[in-house]
Amino acid sequence: MTAPPIVEGLSLAAVVPLLLAAGTAWFFWTKVVPRQLQGLQVAFETGALRYEVHQVTRSVEEARTLLQSPGMRFGVTTYLFALVGVLILLFEFLMTQYGFSEGFHAPSLAVGLMFIALPAFVSSGSSLGAQVIKPIGQDRASLQESSLWRRYSYVLLLLAWAALVAILYVMLGIAEVPNNRRFSIAAFAMFSPSVLAYGRILGSSWRALRQSSMKIAGGEPSPFHNHVPNAKQQAVAQIVNFNLVVMPFVALNTLISLVVLLVDPNLLLHSDRVLELPEYRQQTTFMEEGGILGFALIELFSFIPVEGIRVPIVSMVLLFLLLNVAIIGFLFVYEVARILFLDVQDVSGAGGIKLADSRLLRAEPSQQAKVLNFCFTGFAGQSMLLLALGMITFWDSSFLPQGSQCGTWDSTVCSILTKDALEELTWMLASGGQIAFLTIWTKSLRVGSKLEDITFDAAVADNRAKFSEMEDVIYLKKQSLTSLVAGDEWVRALGQLDEVLKGHGDALDGLALGRKTKAVMTLYAGFGRWNEAEEEAVSLLALRGGKEAALSRLMLSAASLAQRDLPEAKPRLKLLPEDDIESARLQWVASLFAPKSRPLNERYKPLLSMDSIMRRNIDLVRRFESNTSRTDLKYIDSPAGRLFLLGDVARMRLSQESEDALDLLERFMKKNGIETWVHGDVVRCLLHLDAGRVNTAVAMVERLAAQHGRHPHLRALVGYLARSGLTSPAPSELTDMEWATESGLNIDVVWQGKHVVSPPPSFKKKSQRQHAWAANAWIAHGPANELTIASKKGTNGWKMLAKVDQENLPPCLYLHLSGIIVTLGGMPVDLGFPGGIDLKTIHSKGLLDL
Repeated sequence: MTAPPIVEGLSLAAVVPLLLAAGTAWFFWTKVVPRQLQGLQVAFETGALRYEVHQVTRSVEEARTLLQSPGMRFGVTTYLFALVGVLILLFEFLMTQYGFSEGFHAPSLAVGLMFIALPAFVSSGSSLGAQVIKPIGQDRASLQESSLWRRYSYVLLLLAWAALVAILYVMLGIAEVPNNRRFSIAAFAMFSPSVLAYGRILGSSWRALRQSSMKIAGGEPSPFHNHVPNAKQQAVAQIVNFNLVVMPFVALNTLISLVVLLVDPNLLLHSDRVLELPEYRQQTTFMEEGGILGFALIELFSFIPVEGIRVPIVSMVLLFLLLNVAIIGFLFVYEVARILFLDVQDVSGAGGIKLADSRLLRAEPSQQAKVLNFCFTGFAGQSMLLLALGMITFWDSSFLPQGSQCGTWDSTVCSILTKDALEELTWMLASGGQIAFLTIWTKSLRVGSKLEDITFDAAVADNRAKFSEMEDVIYLKKQSLTSLVAGDEWVRALGQLDEVLKGHGDALDGLALGRKTKAVMTLYAGFGRWNEAEEEAVSLLALRGGKEAALSRLMLSAASLAQRDLPEAKPRLKLLPEDDIESARLQWVASLFAPKSRPLNERYKPLLSMDSIMRRNIDLVRRFESNTSRTDLKYIDSPAGRLFLLGDVARMRLSQESEDALDLLERFMKKNGIETWVHGDVVRCLLHLDAGRVNTAVAMVERLAAQHGRHPHLRALVGYLARSGLTSPAPSELTDMEWATESGLNIDVVWQGKHVVSPPPSFKKKSQRQHAWAANAWIAHGPANELTIASKKGTNGWKMLAKVDQENLPPCLYLHLSGIIVTLGGMPVDLGFPGGIDLKTIHSKGLLDL
C-alpha cells in the first residue's frame, strides 16, 4: 500500500478537512466535554482515613460555567488546538481513502501538525512545572491565582529543559548516532515530563479507580458515587474497568519486551507463515508490533485463514497495544480530572502529583480551573501527540508520505519526520508511559490503603445543611464570637471555643466540625493571626456555604491583604459583593497597597464616603505622611473606634508622649462610662510602666488577672512582667489563642509566621526589621522625624529601624499598635500599615479624597 502524496496549493478540498475538524471539535467541546465533567467531586481529609466528599459540578451547566472561567482559557485553547490538529489528519486520511482527494493537502497538514506540536510542547512545560514547582497551598492556604513569577517560571523551566534536550541532540551527533535515532531520542526526552506525569497520576490512583469502577460496573454505589448507577454509568464503568484491569499486564509486557530488545534485538523473528501474509509489513523492531505480546498474537492469528477476519483482529489488537497510553490518555482525561479533584492519590497509592490543597478545590473556582488546565495541557496534549503519531505510523507507516510523495516537503519536513524516526518515537513514548505507570503502580500496591479501609462521607454536605437549620436549638443560641471579640470579651469567647472543641457526639460530627472551624477562624482573625485564620477560612468555605461562605471570603481577602499578597488577593476580591461596606473597605485597602496596578472602582466611592471607619483610615494615611501621632477627629466609643484609639496611644508612646496618652485614654473611658475594658486597662498598665510607676502597673495587672486571666493581651503583659521578675507567670492557655511570646517557642523563628501585621518585640536581625516595616511601618515613629526619613526610602525604609534605640523602646507595643482597620462580620480587625506605600500615586488616584 502506497501512502498518498502531499498536494500543494490551496483548494476547496483543502478547506474541507479544516471545516470538518473545527465543526467536530466544537461539537465535542460543547456537548461531550461538559457532560464528562458533570459530577466532579472533591474529597478532603477530616480525620485519620476519613474523608468528606463534596460535589463541585452537579450539572452540565455548572461544568460549562467552570470551563468558561477566566483561568480555563489557556487550557481550553491548548486542548482544542490539539483536538483540531488530530481531526485534521483524520479527515485528510478519510478524504484520501474514499477518493474525495488525490492526496494530503499541504496547507491542512501544516495547520494540523502545528496544532499538534504546540500543545505537545505546552504539555511538556505544564507537566514539568507541575512536578517541579511546589503546589499552591503547600505551605499555607494560598489561593494565589497566578503571580507573574509563577507564570514565567513555567516558561523558564520549559526553555531550560529544551536547552538540555538541544545539548543532548548535539552530543548524540558527536557520538555519530544516526539522524533518525537522534531525533527520536531527543523528541522523547523533550516530551518525557508528560510521560512521567501520565505514569505518576494513573499509577498512584489505579487502586482507587479500579475498586470504584468495579463497584459501579456491578451496579453498586461507589465511595465516590453514593447512588445506585444507571445503565449508562454501568456501561462506562465497564469500559473503564476493563482498561484498568489490562493496564498492568500491558505495562509488564512493555517492560519484558524492552529487556529482550536490549539483550538481543534479533531474538524474536517471525515465522515464514507470518512473513507470507499479504498484509504484513516488516518492522524495524518488534516494539512497533506491541512488544512480545503483540509478536505472539500476530503469530497466533496468522493461523486464521480468512483475511477478512484475521486483518481486523490483528489491527485492533496492535492498535490497543501500541496506542494504549494514547487512548487512555485521551479517553481518561476526564477520569484524570476526577482523580486530581478527589485527591485520593496519597491514600490509594504513592508518587502522585498534587496540584492544590483539596480544600482549595472545593472552595475556589480559580483552583478548579488550574487542575482542569493541567488535565487539558499537561495530560491531553501529550496524549493527542501520541494518538497522532499512532495514526501516522500504524502498520509500517502506510499512510506516511515518503520520498517523492513529499513533493516540496522532501528536503524540509519529510527529512526530519522520517518513517524510522516517527515509528521509534511512537513506541518510545508509549513504552515510557507504561514503564512510568508500572513503577508507580508497583510502589502504590505496597503502601496504598484499600478503599474499604477509608471512610468516604458523600452525604455530609446534605446532612450538614439539614443540621444547620437546627443549629441554634442543638447548641443553644449564644452571642456570636464576632460580637464577643468586637466587645473585647475574650474570656467568654474562649469559653465558647472550649465548648465547641469538646464536640457533640458522632451524629453531629459534620456540624461540630463546621462550628469549630468557624470559631477558630474568627478568633484567629480577631487576634491578627492571619496565616492561621486563612487556613480555617479555606476549610470553612469548603465545609459550608451561605452566610459562612460570605464571611469566609471576606476573611480570605483580608488575609491576603494582611500578608501583602496582592496577586493572591485579586481573585478573592472579585468574589466579594459590590454593595457591601465591608467588601468596599477591602477594595479600598487593596488600592491603597497597590495604587498603580489596582485603581479603586468608582462604584465604591459613594459607599465609602459616608463611612466613619474610612474617614479614620484616610486620616491615618495622612498622618503617616505628616508624622503625626494622634488624630484631630473625635474618638468614637465603638469596637473599631477603640482600636483606632489604642493605635494612637501606641504612636504617642513611640513619640514619648505616654503621660498625654494616659490622660487621653482615661478621659475617653470616663466620658463614655466604660467600666470593663480589659484591652484598654492593659494599655493603661503599659502607660504606667512607661512613666516608671511599676508598682501601680503590677497591682492593676494582678487585679485584672484575677478576673480575666485568659484574656490573651493581658496574659502577654503578665508574661512580660513575670520574665522581668515583677509578678508570677500566668497559667498555661489550653487553646492556641496566645501571643508567640507566651507559647514557649523561639520568637525569632515563629513571630513572622504567626503575627503578620505586628512588629516583633525586638528587631535586631535584618529579617525582623523587614518584617516590622512590612507589618506596621509606624514602628519607625519617634519624637523627631524618623518616620518621615524612613517613609522616603519606600520599601527600603526598614533600614532606618537599625538606628532605633530598642533598649528604650516602650514595651509590648505589639499589643496595641494598629494600622488600617476594617470589619469582618462586624468585628474590627487590624491589617497593619505596610511601609513603602506609594503616597504620591495614592494622592493622584484620589484614594484620600472620598
